[in-house]
Amino acid sequence: MVKFEGAADRAARFFQETQLSDTALWAKFADQFRARWDSRNNGWRGEYWGKMMRGGALVCGYTGDGGLYDVLTASVEDMLTTADPDGRVSSYERSGEFDGWDIWSRKYVMLGCEYYLEICRDGALRERVLAFLKGLADCVLAAFGPGKRDLLLASRHWRGMNSASILEPMARLYRLTGEARYLDFATYIVKSGGAYGRNIFEMAYENRLAPYQYGTSKAYEMTSCFEGLLEYYEATGIEKYRVAAENYGRALLATEVSVIGSCGVTHELFDHTRTRQTVKVDGVMQETCVTVTWMKFCARLLALTGDSRFADEMERSFYNAYLGALNTERRECRPRDTDVPPEALRPTFLPADSYSPLTPGKRGQMVGGAQRLPDDSYYGCCACISAAGAGIFLRNAVVADGGTVTVNFFERGEASFDVDGVPVRLRMETAYPLEGEIALEIRAERPVRFLLKVRNPGWADGPGGYVLYEREWSEDRIGLSFDMPLRIHRPEHWDRDVIYTNAVYDENGRVIALPKEVVHAPEEDGYAAVTRGPLVLAADSRTGKSADSPFRIRADGVRAEPCIAEGVPCMLRYDFPDGRGGTFALVDYASAGKDWQTVIAAWLPVED
Repeated sequence: MVKFEGAADRAARFFQETQLSDTALWAKFADQFRARWDSRNNGWRGEYWGKMMRGGALVCGYTGDGGLYDVLTASVEDMLTTADPDGRVSSYERSGEFDGWDIWSRKYVMLGCEYYLEICRDGALRERVLAFLKGLADCVLAAFGPGKRDLLLASRHWRGMNSASILEPMARLYRLTGEARYLDFATYIVKSGGAYGRNIFEMAYENRLAPYQYGTSKAYEMTSCFEGLLEYYEATGIEKYRVAAENYGRALLATEVSVIGSCGVTHELFDHTRTRQTVKVDGVMQETCVTVTWMKFCARLLALTGDSRFADEMERSFYNAYLGALNTERRECRPRDTDVPPEALRPTFLPADSYSPLTPGKRGQMVGGAQRLPDDSYYGCCACISAAGAGIFLRNAVVADGGTVTVNFFERGEASFDVDGVPVRLRMETAYPLEGEIALEIRAERPVRFLLKVRNPGWADGPGGYVLYEREWSEDRIGLSFDMPLRIHRPEHWDRDVIYTNAVYDENGRVIALPKEVVHAPEEDGYAAVTRGPLVLAADSRTGKSADSPFRIRADGVRAEPCIAEGVPCMLRYDFPDGRGGTFALVDYASAGKDWQTVIAAWLPVED
């Protein structure tokens, strides 16, 4: 059990208080499986309940709040009543089912229920949820598979990757029930390749192409498929699929992750993000759904490989893109892409923004995955997925597994666990991520031996990885100190002048069609980004210097001290000399532009 007192704890409780405890919202999402409005526009309202339930279960697993548990349980009970007599659960009418986002939405119902089972305290309810899951899954199995309909054609989008991503809950259902038909169906999906006309799993295993070159490059849906492939590997032990998933994750590390820890500059697509971060885009980039899904996938790869780089990436995503997206000032952004004018919609609070600017821009410009609901309110995909980000970060902060205890993330608070039946408490005192000083206090009820692994962050001096302490523990203290120098980054160049996004390739990796060509432009070089430890520093125009004006940042070592913010609520502010006798301020990216009106920038326009 982990109880923190810093930013991660505040994020989890923010969602618990503003979203997850809202019984009316839960009822509204469950009602989508009665109203079935998704048939009207091949929509995805059906994803909302399961996405939010997954996040709710993760947050409840951390907070242990009885009131939240009761709210989640009541909503699960409500969802169980939405099944048709044959077990079918869908936000689509039967006449229009297996199109659009129908399978995707059923996937999320399954995942929501499966994550709820991790916290369920009622054995009888657990059996009812399993029966509900089996009925839902069996309706899908009856329609798709060898000799039946092709699952990859059960959508008009992204070569059917959204439908193929039902692989994850099917493999989980096999592990929950041991019933072979669910594993057989998962095998069918894996052999289908995950995308119509493209085998993304084989391409990852061969490791000759980067994910943006797979022939379909939708970041969120593709990573969801590889989450499923990891579940399939866990169920089967087939080494090839572990290699494929790991190759995919490392390829994303090499090509796609931005300075703030998300992926995709071209809308919501993989596009060799590392070399395209300073491309000017109007609003839609660095999707919050992608951020959270990347964090979740990193957590799986961290557990699988023990490679601390995946913890580094979770940390970068959490403290920058993720916390920056939280709507802590409770602003509203009405969607522009529904079937009624924005002014006709009811005011609706969404707890998270959908997109994060890199170059000068504003937050709160678009509602990702927006759908109008029957009461003329609205909701969005990123708002539903966001609670899972805090939950997965906290779940992986301190992990006790047998005779090994691993500290991945640092926040003030404590973790309690048993080692060989001995209760142990680990207390952490720190102001991280604002400071690099960390004190660990370990108290065991009686002396017990175990291995303590403490992450050495990749941004710190040294090789990264873990510092190992193996001894008999009783009452001990360990001190760590990480220097947090300011670092200046410049845009990266790829070794080619032209990057093809969403291209079509033959079996030998040759380009045979170019739906979109992206040419590197010289003006994209005129930027710099500044980091301190895991935090990205950003311009916020409220500090007195416009974020889209030129900055003069010395590359030979900045001398600036952190100070308390004036005018901009933030975790951290630095005042820099501007080279003309004055100063300008940068604040932590997560705090910048929270009013959704101010121009901010992670990549600063520079004078030279």
